[in-house]
Amino acid sequence: MSEPLPAFDGQNPPIDPPAGCVNTLVWRLSRRLFADHRPGPDGWCLRCRPAITYPCMGRQLADRGLVYAMTGRLPAVDREWRHRNQGERW
Repeated sequence: MSEPLPAFDGQNPPIDPPAGCVNTLVWRLSRRLFADHRPGPDGWCLRCRPAITYPCMGRQLADRGLVYAMTGRLPAVDREWRHRNQGERW
């Protein structure tokens, strides 16, 4: 899982952007992904089931998006990936 979310419970972020959110659009999109990609009782993502265990890529992107919306900075995980792959383009 990515960095802990600032200023609120990272396991249950509010639907509306909290005070101090620097990008409300990214917050709303990430919060929707967060709600859609939840773990089921068997450990599989309810949206991606049965192919992907939890946390799936959708949930990882949601967590990173929530951090970005609050801080305006990419999470450390993304910065490390960009550094390792700086010469590659997709």
